[in-house]
Amino acid sequence: MKSAQRFAGCAGLLSGLFLCVSLVLAGAVGVPEVDVSGWDAGVFPFITPFDWGAFGAAVAGTSETGAYTGAELFAGPRKFTADGDNDYYHGVLPNGKIVKPAGVSSQVGMNPLGIALTPDGKFAIVSCDDERKGSLTSLQGSTVAGRPLKGGYSLTVLDTSKSPMPVLSQVATQGKLFVGLQVVKSGSGYTLYASGGGDDSIKLFQLDAAGSLTARIAPAQIVIAPTLPADQGYVSHEVVSADYNLRSCPSPASDPSPNAFGAGAQTTFPAGIHLSPDGRYLYVACDGDNSLAVIDTAVDAVVAQCPAGYFPYDVAVSADGTRVAVSNWGLTEYKFAHPSFNGIGQLTALGTTGPNLPAGFFLPVTDTAGANPRTSSVSLFRIGPGEPLHAQLLPSVYEGKSLDKYRQVGGTHPSAIAVIKANDREILYVARSNDDSLGLIDFATGLPLKEVRLPFVCFPCLDFFPFLGFWPYVSFNRLKGAYPDALVASHDGRRLYVAEAGINSVAVLDTRRPDQPKLIGRIPAGWYPAALALSPDDKVLYVVNAKGVGEDVNPRSGAGQVSSPSTGVESFADSNYIFGSVQKVVLSDFDPPNRDVYTNNVKPVDRANHHVVPLGGRPSAKIKTVIFIETENKSFDSKFGAIAQFGPYASTTFYNADRSTIPSPANQQYIPVTQNLQLLARTFAVGANYYSDSEESDAGHQFCAAGTATDYTEKTLLVKTGRGLLVNKNFEPEDYPASGYLFNNAARHGVSFKDYGELIRIDGTDTGTSYVSDAAGIRLATPDDPASGKMGCPTLPESNPVIEHPESDVDSPTQGLGQSYFLDLPILAVLGEPNPNGEPHLDRNYPGYNFNISDQRRAKEFIKDFDRMLKSGSLPQFLYLYLPNEHTGATNASNFGFDAAGEPIQPTALEQVEDTDVAIGMVIAHLMQSRVYYDLQTGTGAAIFIVPDDAQASLDHIHPHRSPLVMVSPFAKPHHVGTKHYSTASIVKTEELLLGLPPNNLGDLLASDLSDLFQDHYNGINLSPAEFNRTVQYQATPAGRRIWTLASRLNLARPDQDSRRLGALGRLSQEADFLYKAARKHGALHSRTYQKKQRGLIAAACRIVNAPARDGDSDD
Repeated sequence: MKSAQRFAGCAGLLSGLFLCVSLVLAGAVGVPEVDVSGWDAGVFPFITPFDWGAFGAAVAGTSETGAYTGAELFAGPRKFTADGDNDYYHGVLPNGKIVKPAGVSSQVGMNPLGIALTPDGKFAIVSCDDERKGSLTSLQGSTVAGRPLKGGYSLTVLDTSKSPMPVLSQVATQGKLFVGLQVVKSGSGYTLYASGGGDDSIKLFQLDAAGSLTARIAPAQIVIAPTLPADQGYVSHEVVSADYNLRSCPSPASDPSPNAFGAGAQTTFPAGIHLSPDGRYLYVACDGDNSLAVIDTAVDAVVAQCPAGYFPYDVAVSADGTRVAVSNWGLTEYKFAHPSFNGIGQLTALGTTGPNLPAGFFLPVTDTAGANPRTSSVSLFRIGPGEPLHAQLLPSVYEGKSLDKYRQVGGTHPSAIAVIKANDREILYVARSNDDSLGLIDFATGLPLKEVRLPFVCFPCLDFFPFLGFWPYVSFNRLKGAYPDALVASHDGRRLYVAEAGINSVAVLDTRRPDQPKLIGRIPAGWYPAALALSPDDKVLYVVNAKGVGEDVNPRSGAGQVSSPSTGVESFADSNYIFGSVQKVVLSDFDPPNRDVYTNNVKPVDRANHHVVPLGGRPSAKIKTVIFIETENKSFDSKFGAIAQFGPYASTTFYNADRSTIPSPANQQYIPVTQNLQLLARTFAVGANYYSDSEESDAGHQFCAAGTATDYTEKTLLVKTGRGLLVNKNFEPEDYPASGYLFNNAARHGVSFKDYGELIRIDGTDTGTSYVSDAAGIRLATPDDPASGKMGCPTLPESNPVIEHPESDVDSPTQGLGQSYFLDLPILAVLGEPNPNGEPHLDRNYPGYNFNISDQRRAKEFIKDFDRMLKSGSLPQFLYLYLPNEHTGATNASNFGFDAAGEPIQPTALEQVEDTDVAIGMVIAHLMQSRVYYDLQTGTGAAIFIVPDDAQASLDHIHPHRSPLVMVSPFAKPHHVGTKHYSTASIVKTEELLLGLPPNNLGDLLASDLSDLFQDHYNGINLSPAEFNRTVQYQATPAGRRIWTLASRLNLARPDQDSRRLGALGRLSQEADFLYKAARKHGALHSRTYQKKQRGLIAAACRIVNAPARDGDSDD
């Protein structure tokens, strides 16, 4: 590797300088922070700020076969059959990483986050923590009885004596779960304790000697009540009074349903659990209540509750039972800004933080002082002999770092904990998941010993010490993103195993000297390892992979005889349908050190073309302005499936699970209403092998803005129901990556930027889905917030010419951020600051996520602001636009008048998608007329990336994560169909390389960039404004609207709530429109045949919305 050779000569000097700096820091903070012993920079990839563009994802340079020969490997399982490797779990991930998990793998339920072995090691029980799709069944996995594995919340039992391990039984009917499991011997079988997460309880099960798991009858669960004061505004403990008028103010849960907020909540959200050595007491980390609960298993009751820190996650107990430790995952308190209570602590009213503005733009308010810091800490308790009822809170250990606006943006996230006992000493290991490090604490004394980093790549970073003036120093390994999120210690104390979710690895540490761990190698895992267990004899490691190998291949599918052959990866559902896996690793087969983890994550690439996209260290000489346009939730085929120019990469043929095809017009999806994006895709460069990193929007926005998503984001992604306002989402302080977002990276390196609508939807916001009522309780005709909250789409009437509906609004200026804020939480602090030239970092009149506001109005606000900045010379180098409406969903504004029931008539899904498409055309047409897009005098211009945050709720014939990426630039390859494997992080990496920025985390560092979409000379393309569609032309029919109005019966309170059912309703609504228009054309609207078909569509739509709540697909 040339770069490694180039820098090898100075590696010793740099290492020595770094050692000096580390010693200075250690003296300053009192606790040494060191790299783990055994880490050898010669074994690790050596990447520098000057050549990081010469490295890409592991899939780089591979090739598909058949009709797709020449394209890099698609995402999917079993991708290496050409090499004689037929292992189903050896595949390529959407992010371009390769997974080849060690040992043998077995499929379990969806989103597995916890595991426990029976004391004899005979069975493994896995907690699958997914709130969606309870009726979904796996295409690949089944129980020994032949029943397919179910989705949703479930417990799965595996027989560990066999390889691969068969699933003996599965329980998917007992409500919510989250992480924690403990098993004890009970008669001829076992008793299982499972954390109930959003059900605020510990659940009890019986496991018999044959591996059959059943819920215990009396009691089935032990409910844990909250300890937080009821009348101090904690959002985890709101109980709403009978006279609380939900309609009188916006709901902070963005939902006017009393069932969602009006009924109140008493959240404790049990997470990690641990039994005392004698099995008498069960200690429970109550993540939603900031407390530790103690359950007496002899009487199955809570007997004590003790205060802990923010968001307790895991529990550990000393060997003699006299010490208990609780890790505290969180950063800050979650409280209402202006609540009112009655005399018995019930919530009577809520006030906002201000008109369409948050509490502020500031650093998260942390609690780090005193003997018991609650932020990013470990709470320690002394337990007297047989006296857990009187646990004594000892001084806590702070495991965090001081936050700032630029470098240390996110917390350290103390999560998993484990105890190493060796040489008569117990050392408590704490996974600091957002810091890629371990904290070591002397369990007996409670004293912190050191912080041990777990580096993955060697990356020197230039930085400055404030107390050294402007003297530069070089530090290594500051890039985070490996996310150590699970620990298990060997019973003999000689080894500690660390799951690294971000790099699909398990690090193996030698802990024979427990205070001086040594890295001896890494074991390849599946996608996102999230839990670990060891056999009683320490010979077998069990690794739970939350995302397995991604979506299943349908065993009934084949390539077919079509011009665009299907890959067989499920195309009948959305990208959330992922079943996890458990791998069984016989440790004697593992020969450390193992380089496979590195080759599975990163690869040097031979990139000859770096004239437009530099390799690193300097900004582009050709691209002076970078613009990112983020839309919502669409697959590649949902917009581009009918473009013949894209050859086999475009298709409208999709297969159901039974191999039947999805008929027209549902297979057209959003093709009829995305004319502008299709024009751009045909004209410029499109990524036909591009994938969204995330399965849904909350994490999708994280990847778009940062190239990564934290362990907190990923682990709370699919368990939001029950957490309530603790995780409404998108950009809470716990979501912040350690180094922040691209905005933080730009600010700390002097690159100017401006944000339009992103990162402003924080917990406790209302986005225009509720109403105000008058004194008599009669609902008023307009939404209550904000002033600019009226959605509008032009529509075609029954007669020509094209006009706008009188009630629509696509022109009036926007005001505020489009949200009402109810919690004392900040928006990302750096967004509240100006650029060095005084231009704000955030347009405070550009609305974020709110479907009541037309995207055309957002486009007008951007265009107005763009022209002002261009005239004044204050235009930033990086612009980030968010256009949310093509997400689709219910609106409340009276865009098209009211129906017979007095409800506003809502724009349908296709109308909302076309609203976004028109807005894209407005923005691009305007930009292309400016010198910013291309300056003839300087020969420089702009690069514009257009992409949705994820691909859910739509269909694709190659992979459910595949999304439409369009790159518009005077230096884009014209009419180019890019077939290299790209991901969301690829865009972030390319943006940073163009702007001259270094990588911000491992996500962008290890991604492939988009240089292949560029050419080094002007392409001569200049589309005129007349070539763009400027009006929403799709006209919904009465039949289509009738189906779409059923969307109001879904829970659409949050982004991606009910996403699958919402997408299905959109397709049915479109089909109803097609039937209506065809029947109208032939004068057959009153025919029996037509009416029968429409009744069938209505019946199908009603079956969707009337499905049980557990099948509600709550994806927010």
